Amino acid sequence: MTNGPACDYHIHTKYLGCGDGTMEVAAIVQECERLGVKSLAITDHLNSFEKLELHRPIRRDIEALSLGPGIEVYFGAELNFIEANGDFPYNPEVKEQYGFQFAIGGIHSPYLEGAYDVQKLVDIQHRHHLKTCEDPRVDVLVHPYWFGKKIFDRNGWPWFDSMGAVPESFARELGQAAKETGTAIEINGGANLANPNYSDRYVTEYMEYLAVIAEEGAYFALSSDAHTIGRLKDTQAAWRAAEQLALTDDRIWRPKCEPMVGA
Repeated sequence: MTNGPACDYHIHTKYLGCGDGTMEVAAIVQECERLGVKSLAITDHLNSFEKLELHRPIRRDIEALSLGPGIEVYFGAELNFIEANGDFPYNPEVKEQYGFQFAIGGIHSPYLEGAYDVQKLVDIQHRHHLKTCEDPRVDVLVHPYWFGKKIFDRNGWPWFDSMGAVPESFARELGQAAKETGTAIEINGGANLANPNYSDRYVTEYMEYLAVIAEEGAYFALSSDAHTIGRLKDTQAAWRAAEQLALTDDRIWRPKCEPMVGA
């Protein structure tokens, strides 16, 4: 990534209870500046229409920022499917009313029923990845093949710690869909690359998966997906991955609008 912005476009806050108490907007920006991030976005979860009002304080605190030179802040939302075959709780009216500048989103659940079946699991994920890319409301597909380990432990399922079950054809199809629709694929430092629940083998295999998507010409968004202030540094794992994939600046996604505040 030559001369491109050091960016992080997936950051959570305390306002919806997803991030911990350290994740106040001003503190996030201060830590990002320390880490060398020049362009960032607050993108807290929007899992239901009932949670919309909780996003207003985020926008208020972004607009109240007093920034130093060379840093910019955007206001987005991270979308999740309301149910396995449901929609995103997001539309143009919501975007305008609450001031969201863009949306990232994707699948956040295994959506498995009955006995554990890894191939069924992968098929469900892939179907939702393609569905997200085809949705014009979504700019970035978040953390493909990330899973919350607690769900697996609670159900007594074997942990998904290898990308070996994901066919190369799935990666190619996703890369082609992303390129065709202009949807960026997220390189998520915190969820996929620096997650202590994943082994070195998983990370190596995940990089191979991203490399196949890159071969198809897709764009990529870089992020930490931080839920606590100490994990904002995970965006640097995404930067290193972009360098390893030899992504040029024109392959790194950034919001197609002016920042809410900043340069």
